[in-house]
Amino acid sequence: MPAPTPAVVLHDLTFAWPDGTRVIDRVSGSFARGSTGLVGLNGVGKSTLLRLIAGELTPTSGSVHTAGLVDYLPQRADATPNDTVIDLLGIRAVDDAISAVERGEIDPGLFDTIGTDWDVAERASAALSAAGLDIDDLERPATSLSGGEAMTAALIGVKLRRADIALLDEPTNNLDAAGRARVHDLVGGWGGPVIVVSHDLELLERMQDTAELRAGALSVYGGPYSAWREQVAAEQEAAERAVRAAEHEVRVEKRQRIAAAERVAHSERQGRKDAANRRFVPAAINDRRNSAEKAQGARRAVLDDRMHAAQRSLQEAESRIRDDDRILIQLPDPAVPAGKRIAELTGSDGRTVVIQGPERVALTGANGVGKTTLVRSLVSGVPPRVDTPRPWRTSRESGCSRSGSRTSTNGRP
Repeated sequence: MPAPTPAVVLHDLTFAWPDGTRVIDRVSGSFARGSTGLVGLNGVGKSTLLRLIAGELTPTSGSVHTAGLVDYLPQRADATPNDTVIDLLGIRAVDDAISAVERGEIDPGLFDTIGTDWDVAERASAALSAAGLDIDDLERPATSLSGGEAMTAALIGVKLRRADIALLDEPTNNLDAAGRARVHDLVGGWGGPVIVVSHDLELLERMQDTAELRAGALSVYGGPYSAWREQVAAEQEAAERAVRAAEHEVRVEKRQRIAAAERVAHSERQGRKDAANRRFVPAAINDRRNSAEKAQGARRAVLDDRMHAAQRSLQEAESRIRDDDRILIQLPDPAVPAGKRIAELTGSDGRTVVIQGPERVALTGANGVGKTTLVRSLVSGVPPRVDTPRPWRTSRESGCSRSGSRTSTNGRP
């Protein structure tokens, strides 16, 4: 039985920004037709890779082949002031076509747009309700939703549009615990090819495969995030053992080279002593010297080769050791006295919460209850404090049109 065709195939995929900064460098690999969690260090190019697969960016070189239509959900579900929930769901064109047909229009293009989605509005309302979103009117302004509600609606839209391949970039960002749980269930039971970039370990644990983008290479591991971590840990233990063995071999070769050099020095001293004592005739001394020099040269060549081989083995073993940078964020001292009152919040029930001194306060609550609005009201009119940060690297996300190719195995874009 032949192996199933991958959902996405990358061949020598390279992408660089207009200033020449290379983000993806000759990456080859494939994604299966199940669910895959895409992991990697920040700035390695995970979001850029999704945009290349989705066709939002054009490869500098190489190619992307997809087995069907691709739907891409970015990290942020931004909405304009004129957008409604139906726009956030991405079904405006289908809904407008249905309305036009209901008015009596018979343009064949309308029916092509609708396809089999005559009940898309009903399915959208049911899916929103199942996700815990109390949205009765699909024409409700999208800006009235919280960030978490907007992301949930956008994710539901990807499901409704039924593309062949779904690409989800941090789908649980801005979600409360209940919202994340709903997204976990939705993505975990997606039923088709889906590639998810996320730092949500619980979501990654629901994936069938884990792919890592690292140092210009894409490696795919069978199993969820925990299985990938176990395999990486085992590989690192083996690499560390190999480094220790290679370091030992280098030390052995160094000792042998030192011993050989000492023997050569001893032989040279003995030769000079023999010549001074006239123990041998000059011709015999020269023959012995030439013979010794040849033997010593051959011996040094062998030792040099062994030393270089040991050093190469050490370098190869060290290259397998991960030296991932760790980010340390040091927040500046706010220099607030312990007794200084920062804010006093009084609820509708008359209860008062006082925030004072350099306290760390966690503001929690369901999506849409007003957490962001409250924070904005607290800092309204307060001039920002600016501290000079240490230099650090960020990855840019801007459009680029360069040469390259992107094809679909079923003829669709």
